[in-house]
Amino acid sequence: MKLLLIRHPKPDVAKGLCYGQTDVPIVESWSHDAQAINTWLSKHYPDKTWQFFHSPLVRTRLLAQTLHPQSVSVEAIKEVDFGNWENRLWNDIPKSEIDEWMACLTNNAPYHGESLTALLERVISWFEGIRQADKDTILVTHAGVIKVLVAHLCQWPLDQCHRLNPSYSSITELDLGEHYAMLNRLGAGDWVR
Repeated sequence: MKLLLIRHPKPDVAKGLCYGQTDVPIVESWSHDAQAINTWLSKHYPDKTWQFFHSPLVRTRLLAQTLHPQSVSVEAIKEVDFGNWENRLWNDIPKSEIDEWMACLTNNAPYHGESLTALLERVISWFEGIRQADKDTILVTHAGVIKVLVAHLCQWPLDQCHRLNPSYSSITELDLGEHYAMLNRLGAGDWVR
């Protein structure tokens, strides 16, 4: 099974905004990204039939429906819920709360939203059904979902998923076997040090 994870285009928000599940607009130039992705798909997979799924948030829905009008909206692949941090600037969030979160990224959620473990459980409970169907799949989704899903499928420690940093409109490509996942390609800027 081939799996492509496409991150949404750049949001049109104030720099440093924590937006998580907040439904925010995307920059006007997003259609150029859609064209580039479509060109890439046509070049690398000219004859492949994909099943398409997307998060229901506007920043993913617009891109997905441009790439594939029959893309299916799935709540399970929405971004992590940042609770009371949603729609706040990161600089306005008390440092003590961020430090508490960073002390155990996988399980802490001082913002009264989801932890990374909760996000992974939500995504995997849906994705396992897709994986069993063994059909080539494209998910148009969010950075948090891509991070936890790649970590899980590649059997990396979840507390290291923050090292993966998918760029806006990037494509992360995996081949999934019955008992393995092989990461073929990370979009530009995916790894941070």
